[in-house]
Amino acid sequence: MKSTKSSILPFDPISLEYDSFVTFITPPMARYLLEHHNFDNREKKPAQVNKIAQSVDTFGWLLDGKGICFNTDGNLTEKQHTLTYISRCTDDDKQFKVVVTRGCVKDAFSKAAADKPRRPHDEIWRKDKSVLPSQSAILGDLLKRKGNKPSLDINNAVYQWSIWKKYIQKAEILCNEFHTKTTDFSTQTKTIGAWATLCINAGCEEEVIIFLDLLKEELLGNSTTRLTKDFMNYWKEYTWKEGNEPRLKILYRLLCVSLDKIIINPNGAIALNMTPSKLMDKNLSGTYQKFLA
Repeated sequence: MKSTKSSILPFDPISLEYDSFVTFITPPMARYLLEHHNFDNREKKPAQVNKIAQSVDTFGWLLDGKGICFNTDGNLTEKQHTLTYISRCTDDDKQFKVVVTRGCVKDAFSKAAADKPRRPHDEIWRKDKSVLPSQSAILGDLLKRKGNKPSLDINNAVYQWSIWKKYIQKAEILCNEFHTKTTDFSTQTKTIGAWATLCINAGCEEEVIIFLDLLKEELLGNSTTRLTKDFMNYWKEYTWKEGNEPRLKILYRLLCVSLDKIIINPNGAIALNMTPSKLMDKNLSGTYQKFLA
């Protein structure tokens, strides 16, 4: 096989021998590799290059052990987005320390089992073995309801968990009786947990207990209140045609409004007084806006 080693590169990307080594890549090298050794790769995504740039800006160049890989033909199979980031560096003398692996089997990605995607829960569990998947789900939903940008990802998961852990764990315990004795909201547990977490954080734990107990009795047919009756009527009337995320959004907003009502009248003898237009983000006040802050 003909060598393609260039004077630009300190190594030949083509190799029938499977080997790895550490070297330095400069922007001119990255440009050369992308132009001459990237003919058997997946589509390049600008968003991924931007993510790499943001990561480097925030954390610096991380030695993560993930290599730039070439198959036996000398074509890139991994790290084209990283090389694209390097290629755009304006300082051509800048060096980036990398691992290079050559001689990878062609089409290995379509034959070998795919790597399990690393998710926020995995990153949290790596640091705290006590975390449950249900609690990671609550954390993700909580940040979404608060309008956090970015939402939960592997970069912020550990930090966000450290902030919300004690509230989430308390909220999950608090909600367990409601979820075990009723099934009407069995697919919305993370959103109810997120709402309860925010309430506990805001000092409204007792109000959460009161409302969930009233709603439980409403669902079980043991007793009713004006508030819980209105709550269920709205839920049944306006969500049955909605997809999963719109339903969760409606549920969360209904819960926030209900908390405001319970604060006014803890026995639930108060109308929900809600319409779709009133439930829009710009028209909500009270705890909903407080939790966004």
